[in-house]
Amino acid sequence: MNSTTPVPAIVPVSRWIWPGILIAGPASVIVACIITAFFVVQHPDGLVASDYYKQGKAINAQLAQLGRAEALGLSTLKMTTTDQAVLITFPDSPLRDRIDVVLAHPVDPDLDIRATVLPNSAGVYEIALQKKLTERRRVIVTDAPVRSWRVESLLIPKRS
Repeated sequence: MNSTTPVPAIVPVSRWIWPGILIAGPASVIVACIITAFFVVQHPDGLVASDYYKQGKAINAQLAQLGRAEALGLSTLKMTTTDQAVLITFPDSPLRDRIDVVLAHPVDPDLDIRATVLPNSAGVYEIALQKKLTERRRVIVTDAPVRSWRVESLLIPKRS
């Protein structure tokens, strides 16, 4: 008995390479779109403000306050730090009014130091500290309670 088993025809691999390459491009784009959509939904853009107009007006008001401080000779602010206090003077102005001072924490607004102070007899404003400052602070000084001018500076405590 002579039985022959039919041999299946062998299809060359090169016949399937080109369709695979052509499908891989659009498939990878679809996967990238799905990943991008996931990140967009999980992390919304925080740069766009819903009240951008009000924020712009507030920035313009702050710039006007900075200009008024410069016109009054208050743009030069001298600060000295000790372990217990921050001392502020205005060398170019004989200011004797009450001021509001904010020592803004760089990360946590709950750790901001806010004070309304009057000058001592030498014209020095002293802000008492509960503990020594270890991080830099943005200092914002305005006249209390009117807030017609504003001075800003950066306080970098000395490392000991």
